[in-house]
Amino acid sequence: MASKRIWVVDGHNLIFAIPTLRSLQKGGRGEEARDGLAGALERFALERQEQVLIVFDSHDPSPGPAAIRKPLLEIVFARGGAGAADTRILQEANRLLERGHPVTVVTDDVRTLAGRLPRGVHHLVVAEFWLKHIENEAGEGEKQVEGDYSDVEREMVRAALAEPPPEPPRLARPPRGGGPEDARARAAEAMSSHLQRKREKGRLRQERRLKRRPGP
Repeated sequence: MASKRIWVVDGHNLIFAIPTLRSLQKGGRGEEARDGLAGALERFALERQEQVLIVFDSHDPSPGPAAIRKPLLEIVFARGGAGAADTRILQEANRLLERGHPVTVVTDDVRTLAGRLPRGVHHLVVAEFWLKHIENEAGEGEKQVEGDYSDVEREMVRAALAEPPPEPPRLARPPRGGGPEDARARAAEAMSSHLQRKREKGRLRQERRLKRRPGP
């Protein structure tokens, strides 16, 4: 029987790539941002019945838990200064690969992390992971009911919490396909466009439902 895939997530890298979570983090609500990410990834783990390991940089010198463990979710706080989270992710990827597990690392950190992953470890950029496995799977799992506005309300709440996504920088196109910075800019632009389309579809769907309602 093949081993199940284990997902190793660069926690703060993901937080700063998702507008809603980034807004919380920058607003001094880092614990809420971490809890929001952990909740989304725990639901993902339970749906797929696959293990998820989140690695956060820890800049807090006070004593506290080095890890939080749940049945399919583990959260690790890497202490040791700059680069501690990258080092821990590389260690975990090697350890899990040696034990025969398929491993996927989710990060946008191409220069210092993704480029150093051992052969055989799969890498996903944040936008691809979030849109494919979090946004899409959440939408597919919801049954649409006439008169149910929960999807529209959720998008409105998400839009209210999220700060406007930054405009991708205008980068000169490098020869032969573009570099990591260009790829990250395209991914951020794709995520922003995807969320805008979902909000517009929700608004139009709500208008149609209101028109179909019988008058007083």
